[in-house]
Amino acid sequence: MGKYEKNCIQMLLREDRPRRPGRAGTWILGQEYQGQEYYKDAPNMVEILMITGNYMMMNGFPEGFEKRTYNMGDHKGGPFPKYNKGCDKTMIFSGTNMEDLNDLGAHVEFHLGEGEDETVFEFDSPRAVFIPQNVRYGPIYITNFHKDVMVTNVYTVNSKAAAEVVNDFEFVGDDAKIKAVIGDDMEAYKKFYGSDPVDPIGNFEKQLA
Repeated sequence: MGKYEKNCIQMLLREDRPRRPGRAGTWILGQEYQGQEYYKDAPNMVEILMITGNYMMMNGFPEGFEKRTYNMGDHKGGPFPKYNKGCDKTMIFSGTNMEDLNDLGAHVEFHLGEGEDETVFEFDSPRAVFIPQNVRYGPIYITNFHKDVMVTNVYTVNSKAAAEVVNDFEFVGDDAKIKAVIGDDMEAYKKFYGSDPVDPIGNFEKQLA
């Protein structure tokens, strides 16, 4: 092997078990969790996920649902809007229709910022959304799905620890928006979170106190 033998990097595959409706696994370049081996010379963390149906991200829990968190091993997370306290981030939405590269394959509603500064982007052709450090992003709703959508997240640091991701645990989900993604069967809503989120948000808040 030559000088650059380590530059062809095997990425981490993160799979949801059970698989969430509308999403396949996520390929990750960089350090997702502490203790995971990664190539430190690559300056960016990159996540590549394939959307396979109507989907939503960082949408919160609707009124009446017990808020829960993911146990990520060395940190907690959840389906809430987020801030990256340690870096900028760009989210790239691209389609897979080789006959029409301007066809994203679905409709995206993307919320960036909060309060008076909140901006809502709606698009059905490829876009890149730049998220400045310390600016809240989410929720994201993906509807009118008809073709696989690729979402690529690029961080300006190479680990989740350095990104300093903070969840807005106070965010309450929009029931109408959620139903636009999954329909009226709210039991289906629980399937978006697989079997991982076992910690009620109240327990997590006690740990932080």
